[in-house]
Amino acid sequence: MMLTPKGKQIKIQQHEALLAAPRSPTEEPFVDFKHFVNFRLLRKEANLLYKSLSPLLSADARFADAILIDLAKIVQLCGRSTGKLSSAELMAYLVVYALVKQDAEKLNAAVNLWEASSEVQLQYQKITLQLLLDFTKDQKPEQLILPSILNQLDEEKGTNHVGDVINAIYKFAQVIIKADDTVDLQDLESLSLIWQLLHSYQKLESYQAGLQAVSQIAPPPPSPTSNPGTNSGVAPQAAATPAPEQPEEILEQALAELNDLTGMENIKEEVKTLTNFLKIQKVRAERGLAQTSVSLHAVFCGPPGTGKTTVARLMGRIYHGLGFLKKGHLIETDRTGLVAGYVGQTAQKVDELINSALDGVLFIDEAYALVPKEAGRDFGQEAIDILLKRMEDYRDRLVIIVAGYTDEMTTFIESNPGLKSRFNRYFYFNHYKPEELLAIFEKMCGKSHFHLTPSTRDKLQTMFAELYANRNSTFGNARVARNLFEKSIEQQANRLAVLTSLNDEVLTTLLPEDIPIETVKVHAGKVDWQNLTVPSR
Repeated sequence: MMLTPKGKQIKIQQHEALLAAPRSPTEEPFVDFKHFVNFRLLRKEANLLYKSLSPLLSADARFADAILIDLAKIVQLCGRSTGKLSSAELMAYLVVYALVKQDAEKLNAAVNLWEASSEVQLQYQKITLQLLLDFTKDQKPEQLILPSILNQLDEEKGTNHVGDVINAIYKFAQVIIKADDTVDLQDLESLSLIWQLLHSYQKLESYQAGLQAVSQIAPPPPSPTSNPGTNSGVAPQAAATPAPEQPEEILEQALAELNDLTGMENIKEEVKTLTNFLKIQKVRAERGLAQTSVSLHAVFCGPPGTGKTTVARLMGRIYHGLGFLKKGHLIETDRTGLVAGYVGQTAQKVDELINSALDGVLFIDEAYALVPKEAGRDFGQEAIDILLKRMEDYRDRLVIIVAGYTDEMTTFIESNPGLKSRFNRYFYFNHYKPEELLAIFEKMCGKSHFHLTPSTRDKLQTMFAELYANRNSTFGNARVARNLFEKSIEQQANRLAVLTSLNDEVLTTLLPEDIPIETVKVHAGKVDWQNLTVPSR
């Protein structure tokens, strides 16, 4: 047995006949049709989850242990309401484990033998329980490690693993919760907690450091088990190392992701123009023709939540795909990451950041804070001087993008001749329009397997229109949409908790009463919320 975060014991859910006298593999199957259907559904979802995880496993085999540690915690959370893990839940974990570890013996038991023999099922239930214990030993039950590693990986590589993988894991958790055909309040609380844990990120030195830490806490591979189906065990195999992406593929994928972003048509057009210009410059260089000097450093101007960091990450990949940067990764920082409080420390901090960003992009958010209005004894100017010097030293290896509010960034660049001469490419990010905020909200719904009714969509459209009309420079844009989405699914969980019958349609539908207008005000700028009249439908 094991303990959940709330201290409840978890045990295997056993059929009475199974406890009394286990049957031989030759006897007819002992599971009823409903359980048989649930097993099939869980296997299908486990396979879909594995497909979402495959790119990670191909990139680095060490992701396997991070995945299995977090899934072990999630499976335990799913069994918290009943205080025990069902046979179906254990089987689902074993399928994912076998696929991730390439363990043919356990995969055969979970896929082909589970329903056929009570003896085999009991044997592998015990094996799976031991795996869950091994992978969660000395672990914090309510802290996941994979989301932080993926978030750091995306920042460094400009990828989008965290969104795809997190959504796949959450969908898997939803299916496990429903495996026993009942969903109660504690189940919904567990799902809400799992959602929060999957979207909680710890800052890591690097994603490689995160994987190295996982390697130190992961359990050793279990010894092969005698398999009634094959009488042999298959040792875990490392994932194959894929061929590196070609520059053309990197460029094409980055541009496709840019075009898929909601709104920002002016940004897309400017990036397209810059990309075409750089392509021609590259061809001219290959043919020995004279080139026009071009600076890749840029100023991103605009309010928060308008996609500046996302576009900066894509720009790094575009420069990499075009051959102007060897890596194209993004290092994100702000004043606190550059300026220290004592003499000599600022130079060290700036140099360390620049070294980590070489061959990629250094993104400095709210860069105007480097020159506060009342500077006094401030080391912000020292940081700027070092940045300007390093931009010259590494002109072919470093791209710096500074970002912030439009007026503040204009003042910041104009305040220093060195900045003005090096930053002459401006990108202006506008507030999202109401229909774009609604599209962002619906995209979040789609990725997390929710959908809106027409009346819910009307309510959101009205709300976003009011917010847009009352916006100021601090309006949070996409951050407002994300905050509203997260609060909406929490409110939906509270609504569903009193229902006795739940199905997929009910679980995935957001109604107007699930949209809590009061929760958005913290993120929406200085809006007079007393004057907002959003109809309830």
